[in-house]
Formats: sequence, C-alpha cells, structure tokens
Amino acid sequence: MEKPEYFVVAPSKKLFGGVRVMKDTEFETWNDDKSVHQTLKDLKLVTEITREQDYKGIKSKEESKMTTELPEGIVLIWGEEEGYVVPNYNMVKVDEAIKMLENTESITKPIEEHNQVGG
Repeated sequence: MEKPEYFVVAPSKKLFGGVRVMKDTEFETWNDDKSVHQTLKDLKLVTEITREQDYKGIKSKEESKMTTELPEGIVLIWGEEEGYVVPNYNMVKVDEAIKMLENTESITKPIEEHNQVGG
C-alpha cells in the first residue's frame, strides 16, 4: 500500500479589510453612498441603515437601527454594502495563517510513523 498523503483546503488569497475590536476601539464611519452609518464605542457597534430602492417600479424604503454588543478581540470585516460585519468564519492575519500552515506538517508526522510501524 502506498504511503497516505494529507491534504488541506486551499487557503484563500483574498484579503479582507477589517479591524480587531479592543475595549478602547472607537470609530464612526459611513459607506460610500451614505446608506449605512456605524459607530463603535464601549464594545457596542451601532448600525443605522437608511436606503431606498426602486426595482421595476417596486419602491421600498429601509430604515433600521441595530446595536450589537461585541466581545473584545473579535474581528470585524468591511463590506461596502453593509459596513462592518461579524464574519461567518474565524479570521486571522496573514502572518498567523502562515504559522498555522507551517505547523500543519508536524501534525501528520506521528500518523505517518504509526502507519509505517503497523503497515
């Protein structure tokens, strides 16, 4: 039997702009079309959305305000349509990802040695 190989999901090379939130992080920002206004203070992200749309004669108006209490250390990712959002995935900086991938090879060594002995 051939020696097993190990694979991982190819890492994404897409970079996301964002900010790691700490207890003293504060900002006030708007997206380009001014439909989303956000403030962050005391780990509370306030998102206010005001936008109007007309799609094939169907007019709609959105007005909303949402307050999100954030844990310290969370990463927020910037999206032009929605402003800063909590991503669906664990986000790390590029240097952290490189370290994680470099350490992956050492994880498989005991398995390879076990397979050779039990072979």
